[in-house]
Amino acid sequence: MRQERFEVEADESARLTASELRAAFGAFATGVTVVTAVRPDGEPVGATANSFTSVSLDPPLVLWCLSNQSASLTAFTPGSPFAVHVLGHEQRDLAIHFARRGREKFDVDPHWRRAPEPPHIAAALCRLDCRVHSVLPAGDHWIIVGEVVSATRREGAPLVFHASRFGRFTPDLGPDAAHAWKSLHGEWF
Repeated sequence: MRQERFEVEADESARLTASELRAAFGAFATGVTVVTAVRPDGEPVGATANSFTSVSLDPPLVLWCLSNQSASLTAFTPGSPFAVHVLGHEQRDLAIHFARRGREKFDVDPHWRRAPEPPHIAAALCRLDCRVHSVLPAGDHWIIVGEVVSATRREGAPLVFHASRFGRFTPDLGPDAAHAWKSLHGEWF
């Protein structure tokens, strides 16, 4: 197994390049989501995001990050609704579709236009309906924190992203999932 080492020194000329950082960040496997919303002009938006994470159970909060160059940014103002769809392994093509720039990501019918809401991604493993809690600047992205207002889910294998490649998660055989996170006192960490 090949291991690369990157060091950051005080000298500005020794900063990591974008490709070095991308490779280092890519060592962390993530799930893949599509986030949908509606811009103030009534147009639906959708973006692939693997920066999604849970934040809090009480209140129920999640976050994800969006490029500050995104044309979708105006859809994510405080109080605005959005939906996070956790993709299944068979939805790789959707992840790629929503990762591209541009507006033609949805086939919108007149019925939807009468009452626009964050579009649904069919067959997602999970849909979290949220309202924007806060939006925070962070480098070349915005951190969007959402309060979860409802959730639906189904069983299935998740789509995983690691080292710039899509793949499948295979659980280890072993203790029950809930037991892996319990302390010696039976409490969650």
